[in-house]
Amino acid sequence: MDQDMAARRRLLLHFDRPASGSGFWKDTSLSSKDDIRTLATPANFAEVRITSGSTGEPLYVFYSQGAVRAFIDRTIVTLKKLGVSRSDTVLNLLAYGNFVPGSMYERACNEAEIPILALGTPNTHPMKKTLDAIEKARPTVWLAMPSYALKLLDALESSGRGPLPREVMVTSERLLDSYVGRFRHFGIELRTTFGLTECPAIGVSKPGDAMTQEVIGDGAYVEAVDVNGATELAVTDLNNLSTPVIRYLTGDVIKNIKYGDDGSVIEFVPDRRNDDLIKINGILVSKSALVEALSKYSDDFTVRIETRNDSDFLEVTFPKKCESREAEIRSYLSSVRVNKDIVFKTDVDVPVTGSGKLRHLVDRRA
Repeated sequence: MDQDMAARRRLLLHFDRPASGSGFWKDTSLSSKDDIRTLATPANFAEVRITSGSTGEPLYVFYSQGAVRAFIDRTIVTLKKLGVSRSDTVLNLLAYGNFVPGSMYERACNEAEIPILALGTPNTHPMKKTLDAIEKARPTVWLAMPSYALKLLDALESSGRGPLPREVMVTSERLLDSYVGRFRHFGIELRTTFGLTECPAIGVSKPGDAMTQEVIGDGAYVEAVDVNGATELAVTDLNNLSTPVIRYLTGDVIKNIKYGDDGSVIEFVPDRRNDDLIKINGILVSKSALVEALSKYSDDFTVRIETRNDSDFLEVTFPKKCESREAEIRSYLSSVRVNKDIVFKTDVDVPVTGSGKLRHLVDRRA
């Protein structure tokens, strides 16, 4: 506790911020993406990554050497908590390029002397070639986005090719209830991790509980703060002397929180994003709840919100195999009081982000 307080004080002083008095930390203002975007390029840094999130506006995060060392160490701790050892082979299907997770796990595995097959998402390594590699290398632990991991598992099961992993660690996408049930069908242990570009590798789920995150506090100080009546996560990177990630609001609303003796968060469950609620014809609708409900029919669906005749309009597209359940789908969507159309197509093209995340819901309103 005293070490964390001293580290927080040193961090503030490094960035020429007030750090005197017993209540110095609570007097430190919360920060957001907008605050980081206004910062000048630091004179010294070891690494830089660019993120944008849902806004599409680039956010540059510069890491000092100490920050890089700390998040690789936290990633090694994550692997240990996942039960990964030198007898395993890890298949890394997370995004590379500008995105942290791919290279972060590769570096951690290299240091821990754990074999790793580094392939990335389908936009860097096609799915067919990935299936070939799985058959050859026989990885025991996968790191992936849940939607992509399930597509690969379905393909392996239907073709009878290659061994299934004993464990899949998923991140970067929301873990839908329908996904959890499908992983259970394969008899695979499911784990999740939590982190962000601004401060990577800060949480890992408990065995048997894929939703509850245990905080890895080595160099990351995690808080729960009230923002407009919701409890949001705030993170401080105690080692980053290049970009001040200080009391940084992640945009995640959390629940089932456990606190340490120093008031920091040591355990939590991610609930939703703070921008989850949107207005459709003046009525608040939860984007995550809408996607969650529709995902039980198929992984391949889209929801497009448009403006037609000066009113909001919903176009929902499913694959043709779901056509027999149209009445059930319409019954659920009747709660969303807006004009809508349900379309069934042979192939549904679900948009993806640059890191390979599925975007089931697209708001096209001006």
